Amino acid sequence: MRYLSTALRLLILITCVGFSADAQDPKQTKLFLSEVLEPTTKKNAAYFLQAEGKDGDLFIGKIFTMDGKLKAEGRFKDEALTIEDGPFVFYHVNGKVESRGEYVMGHKSGLWERYDVYGEALAEKIYDPEPLANILYTRAQTMPEYPGGEKALVTIIKQKVVNPNGKAVKGKVMTSFIVEKNGDLSDVKVIEGKEQAVDDQIVDVIKSTSPWTPGNDKGVPVRVQMRIPVLF
Repeated sequence: MRYLSTALRLLILITCVGFSADAQDPKQTKLFLSEVLEPTTKKNAAYFLQAEGKDGDLFIGKIFTMDGKLKAEGRFKDEALTIEDGPFVFYHVNGKVESRGEYVMGHKSGLWERYDVYGEALAEKIYDPEPLANILYTRAQTMPEYPGGEKALVTIIKQKVVNPNGKAVKGKVMTSFIVEKNGDLSDVKVIEGKEQAVDDQIVDVIKSTSPWTPGNDKGVPVRVQMRIPVLF
């Protein structure tokens, strides 16, 4: 009986531990943020963001100072809490509302109310996210990609480009182009080339690789300026 009792206690302990792990509160996961609310390490963090459940199809997130004071709360499009989307409120350090308004896919939109630290209304701000729709990025959260990668692109260029005078193409060429939101390529050019006949071929080869996988930022496709060197 003594051995049976010990085994039974062990089984109960394992079950409880397993249940505890499965039932871990997802709100305990913290995403550390800098002074300007950008992702950073805990060591450099001024704030942290954590999940607080759902509101319909949106995810609720709250931002706190490192000593636990509420800085902001609002709605996010994604469970990872990277795309603000919906009503948002920011607070002063004394707990009074600093500003409130709406986000649309990561950008402030429409009229935002603003208040001083005493709760008195300040001039409102109106945000128009539309001009941001065609911003040209040089670095996005996820960069555009050619199927097979950059090495495959360079290999194709080197295989297809020939020098009209019969000599081998040698040296470094710098290319530039834009990957549009749908993956199409535009404004393809050589900005540091060898000679016009060779440069024209390089441009034609790059154009022929369209479409690419577009870049994205905060979960939405964006236009990205690419610069890729080709060493012959």
